[in-house]
Amino acid sequence: MATTSIPGMHRTNLTGSAPFLQQLTRLLVLCCLFFSQAGSATEADEAEKIHVNADRMKLNIETGNSIYSGNVKITQGDLVLTGDTVTIEQHDKLVERINVTGKPATYTHVMAGSEPIHATSRRMVYTSSEHRLVLIGDARLSQPDHTVTSQKIVYDTLRRTVVAGNEDRDTPVPADERVNITLTPKKKDVKKKNAGDDTSPAPETVQ
Repeated sequence: MATTSIPGMHRTNLTGSAPFLQQLTRLLVLCCLFFSQAGSATEADEAEKIHVNADRMKLNIETGNSIYSGNVKITQGDLVLTGDTVTIEQHDKLVERINVTGKPATYTHVMAGSEPIHATSRRMVYTSSEHRLVLIGDARLSQPDHTVTSQKIVYDTLRRTVVAGNEDRDTPVPADERVNITLTPKKKDVKKKNAGDDTSPAPETVQ
């Protein structure tokens, strides 16, 4: 089990040369982009450490790319990302793309003053430069008042917009790939009538 806490790298059971640990530290600090650049992270979340937990890890020191596998869990405050395998790709020493696969992969975030967002799919791709989370395969994105399901959902974490369905408008969409939306109306408080206010007629007596 590979477990890492950010910042400081003071709590880790990974061993290796100094360059390896320096590269690993830099890589995991850059993982903050997945959370802080999402545009919806709360101040409390940003102040929290980032924890990466997995059964195994493989790091390419030259490119900075890394692969985590086996019950992978990334957390920061109230934001949680899980999957069977997580691949982190870098470009110019910055995290550019995070690929997550799972059965299913999950994304959960609770934002201050807003309803929690929960997403699941067989694959997730987050592109930090575009603030875009793409859910592929049995995708579901939900909040308490609505749920969207489709084979593909694109969630803009900065603008908080959702686009679902096939992008090719000229291609017929099979029934099992159509977009489904479920809206849940908020329940109104219903005050119980007092017994003295009951004006319903008394039941008839059968003789």
